[in-house]
Amino acid sequence: MDVNKVLGIARHAISLVQKVSKVHGVKAKMDSLEINMGMVSARKADINFQLEQEERRPGKKRKKEVDFWMQSVGSLEDQVHELGRNVEEGHFFSLLMLEDQVNGLATQVDKLHDKGRFDSGLTMDVKPARGYELRPGELVGQASQTRRDEIWDCLMNEEVLCLGVWGQTGVGKTFLTKHIHDQIVQDRTRFDGACFVTVSQEGTVGTIQTDIAHHLKLDLTEVSSVYRGARLKEALQGRKLLFILDDVGKYYSLEEVGIVIERNGCKLIVTSRSNDVCEQMNCRELVHVTTLPQEIPQGLDEVSNLRHGH
Repeated sequence: MDVNKVLGIARHAISLVQKVSKVHGVKAKMDSLEINMGMVSARKADINFQLEQEERRPGKKRKKEVDFWMQSVGSLEDQVHELGRNVEEGHFFSLLMLEDQVNGLATQVDKLHDKGRFDSGLTMDVKPARGYELRPGELVGQASQTRRDEIWDCLMNEEVLCLGVWGQTGVGKTFLTKHIHDQIVQDRTRFDGACFVTVSQEGTVGTIQTDIAHHLKLDLTEVSSVYRGARLKEALQGRKLLFILDDVGKYYSLEEVGIVIERNGCKLIVTSRSNDVCEQMNCRELVHVTTLPQEIPQGLDEVSNLRHGH
């Protein structure tokens, strides 16, 4: 037999063996890639769970680098899944052509794995909202100033956790407590901020919770009504907010709403036309506001009450 022909056959056989070996190598690399991708995906799931826990607390926001990393992992998961299917279904020569793609994705997955440590934490602190100033108008007259100071002094008493402000429609309860609200928003010594909720006679636990959640920038849309109170209570841990429930016409369970009133924590002001309602809401101190028609902006409480069907 011709020596050159023999050498040609040998070289072809060697080349075929190398290609077969290379095909097996591509499949082995793909298996390794899928395992590494699985590890990164598991890390992504752990980070997502941790973020959900941390972001439950107001004042915590995920870092942009974490968000970008999560999105990058999601994109790579789709690419690896698609490539794995091509390798599984591929034939001899098509597998050889996929080797570069396998190597490229393997490098990207390794880099993402290394960058997914986040030793400095997943979230950053953001300034909690103190609330917007309501600016009800200027206090005029000694009587209204005296009532405002009386409410303020009770509020600053550490023993008073829940304060009731009561009086007939139109005497200025809303006006006075809005002044208290704005001073809390401006003053950073005792409270983190203030949250004013107009309850009205048609109010429900759900509407109160929704207004508080808006103040906290907390999304309750996917939270069952059974758990909304618990979710709010969790979000308020460690916070020192003044809650003002305005125009309360009946008893509401603070436990059900999710408001926790405690020393060195949150406090509550309830305004109502009835002192009985204030007492039912566990207001240990009551301030009676009598008619001050010349000392509040004309129609302020009346307009507010008419809007809520009084």
